[in-house]
Amino acid sequence: MNMRYRRLAAVVAAVTALALGGCSSTGDTGPDANKSAIKTLRLPLSTAPGNFQIGNWPGGEAYMFLSVYDTLVGRGLDGSVVPAVAESWKYSEDQKTLTFKIREGMTFTDGEPVDANAVVASLEVARTGPASASSLTKIAGVEAPDESTVVLDLSEPDAALLPILSSNIGGIGSPKVLTDESSKLKPVGSGPYVIDDAATTVGAVYTLKRNPGYWNSKAYPYDTVEFRVIEDPVAQQNAMQAGQLDFVNISADQRSQFPEDKFTVGEGTPSGIAALWLIDRNGDIIPALKDKRVRQAINMAFDRSLIAKSLGEGGTYPSNQLVSPRGKVFSEDLLKVNDYDPKQAKALLAEAGYADGFEMKMPSTALTTTYESAIAQALGDIGITVTWEPIQFQDLFPKIFAGNYGAYFFYNGLTSNDAQDLAGSLVGIFNPSNNTSPELTELMKAANSAPIEKQADAFRAVNEYLVEDGWAAPIGYTSGFYATTKDVKYTPPLVNGQTVLPFAPAGS
Repeated sequence: MNMRYRRLAAVVAAVTALALGGCSSTGDTGPDANKSAIKTLRLPLSTAPGNFQIGNWPGGEAYMFLSVYDTLVGRGLDGSVVPAVAESWKYSEDQKTLTFKIREGMTFTDGEPVDANAVVASLEVARTGPASASSLTKIAGVEAPDESTVVLDLSEPDAALLPILSSNIGGIGSPKVLTDESSKLKPVGSGPYVIDDAATTVGAVYTLKRNPGYWNSKAYPYDTVEFRVIEDPVAQQNAMQAGQLDFVNISADQRSQFPEDKFTVGEGTPSGIAALWLIDRNGDIIPALKDKRVRQAINMAFDRSLIAKSLGEGGTYPSNQLVSPRGKVFSEDLLKVNDYDPKQAKALLAEAGYADGFEMKMPSTALTTTYESAIAQALGDIGITVTWEPIQFQDLFPKIFAGNYGAYFFYNGLTSNDAQDLAGSLVGIFNPSNNTSPELTELMKAANSAPIEKQADAFRAVNEYLVEDGWAAPIGYTSGFYATTKDVKYTPPLVNGQTVLPFAPAGS
């Protein structure tokens, strides 16, 4: 395997975590492994944490954020929403009022109570936070009628809200320092761990120590968790082989480098969808993308099975859908819609007035290089000329929001919660112009308003619309592989790179 493919496996793991922005929190109580001394769990971070303030988490692996902060609700390893700061919740009949009962007796690590007023304070900050506001637009009001009750008034039903509140967006911080400058690097939460300043070197090594007052401490058997900032994926893997880490993401062909007498190697759960995002559906930058036939033609240009086989080299699977195959909405039958057919793609382009093709400029980053040749060739075969413009990865989001590109290649994290995955594909960087259609608006409204037992069918209709419309051009989903030391048992969660809940001592 070429070195660039090896780097891709770890880059994808980090990027899908960034796209998710943190998508799970504390889950069901795990094994009671606190009966004997336990060594430190050592994990890599691709980037140093930049801002722990509620509503300002810049993305990347959320391990540290969701270790220091508890969230309003949590996420189990199976993807289910579980109790956390809120021990229970209930929707009104019209699903426009969501009432939480707050767990009693909790305190922040500064001694302040974790009560309804503290929850309201954090949610109000999150509603205006640059990294969280777009996910909470349907919350019209937040109030605390008493110390243990929080009520959210919604402008309309939002089926994705609960899982969103299990992410960093639902983090609950101490009101005393919620917006203080100090909380950027010294957060005060009520999560399972606190930052050990004495054992931390900012930008290099971050050490967390157990929060003895955490309500669900049995689920977190490690006394300390050490995070080493290692930006280069290959360097992470070298550190693992040198005995400096307990876990690392690897590519399929690297499995042989981690012998089974020293390491445990496995395949993860679906973690992200690789797609060509056709964001200029108004045709302001690339006029052709306004035409549905052009978007369908672009989908038909890709031989997804061949690309997955030749570039993914294991852990990558063809898909034309923006949902996880572990969810209830993914459809094998839909894989046939807008499937590989370059002849029909050319006919659709001609029908739309682009018989001679057109040009597309897209950003080239460390993430895209592996796929650039395949994408350019596939689109070139139907008459679309692709020009890749090299940019720094950190400039990607600003340039997209500034309208520099009408399409780009990127990964979106998968959570296996269909409502959250579909909603996440319609906002933010994946839809910077907030483009929609009357039909899509009605489909999403119906799905969000549907009773729980009918939501899957309603979101299937949304998925079918997006595939048929050519909303984006998904290429495939990734699961990737991992290696752990023999001292660690890792249970792949349905939401990756978020909490340390999946890790436990071997034999526990």
